Amino acid sequence: MKRLMLSCILAGMTTDPATAHDPKPLTPVYVTTAPVIDGNLSEWENLPFIEVTPQNGVFDGESGVTKMPEDFSFGFSVANDDQYLYVAVRIVDDILVLDTNPDPTELHTRAWMDDAVEIFIDGDHNHAPHARDSLGVEFNTGGEFSVVANGAVTSDQSGVPGRGDDPEAWTSAGSYGAKGPAYAAPWDSTTGGFKIEARLNYKIMGANVGPGSRIGFTISAHDDDDGGDRDVALYWKGFDQSAWRDESGWGDLILAPAPAANAAD
Repeated sequence: MKRLMLSCILAGMTTDPATAHDPKPLTPVYVTTAPVIDGNLSEWENLPFIEVTPQNGVFDGESGVTKMPEDFSFGFSVANDDQYLYVAVRIVDDILVLDTNPDPTELHTRAWMDDAVEIFIDGDHNHAPHARDSLGVEFNTGGEFSVVANGAVTSDQSGVPGRGDDPEAWTSAGSYGAKGPAYAAPWDSTTGGFKIEARLNYKIMGANVGPGSRIGFTISAHDDDDGGDRDVALYWKGFDQSAWRDESGWGDLILAPAPAANAAD
């Protein structure tokens, strides 16, 4: 079984107080062997996961809520190297619904309507209160990157719309039916969840982003149990009304430097 080679976890980094936002920034593990983006999380077994439940997460105010982790909850882990940020998510979901997005090859999916994961990047770390401004200024340094349980994607609310499986931008995979046979029914109550992997190139986050950079970051998972619109959207960090567009509610992430650079400090 493949394993990620864990080199170091960033600790004790000092930052300009003017740029600090989250008093407990997320610190990825620097990896020297990149995970294969295939929806199989066996390579992540030795990495720490953050568990997001109805009790400690944030529900988007535009959706409903649930109190039961077995109905809907998720855990995620992050890692990085000199070129990419890697994200792994494992979702607990008692009923999988993909009625809006049955095609796993779709690049312009309406991910928020089905069971999906959305990754949010604020590459210039400016905490913009409206990341969906009419000119799309914030998209130049990040945006929203969404993956449905079956692997369908959208990056249309970012600086790289319509681009999936593109190492110059981002690539992803879902564990439920991804790249395999078309699924047979819009509802599945047998699997109990799904997994997502994604890789995001620093190039989509801004010209100066790389190891040692502090960026804004959050992640959400969406649940649809009965078709049509989503039932709930649960976030790691965010303000509870329109969390998807308000960067000021997102958390902080400090990209880990390579071991040699860290030791030289």
